Amino acid sequence: MTAIQRLLVAYDFSDPARRALELGAFLARQLDADVHVVTVLEARDGTAIRDEDPGRLNDLRKLLETEVWDQFPGDRLSFRCHALAGDPAEEIISLVGQLEVPMLVCGTTGKGAIARALLGSVSHELVERSGAIVMSVP
Repeated sequence: MTAIQRLLVAYDFSDPARRALELGAFLARQLDADVHVVTVLEARDGTAIRDEDPGRLNDLRKLLETEVWDQFPGDRLSFRCHALAGDPAEEIISLVGQLEVPMLVCGTTGKGAIARALLGSVSHELVERSGAIVMSVP
């Protein structure tokens, strides 16, 4: 097995995402790995927002950077933040491939099995389709 040099944390500004970021940072320290953090902008009605407004995505990336550095002030970890637009699962899976990250950490919403079956689940899709080791944090 090769060493894990970088990992990806999916982040949606929720409490489970904050816990996932904490776990990702802990693992990165143990593995001496870089941490990529991604958030995905999606329209409220379920339709994807495209990258037509780079200023909006740049603002979101800056907000994500602020959130990360506020959570880990003065930390020597290497963080790189990404803000994307589209379907969260699709965009995260695509980034996993682009960055060739072997490990992904994400939060869960705590939905039960029935809600997952009816609504779907980003974390479930990531486990099924990302090709990476996925750690899901409640």
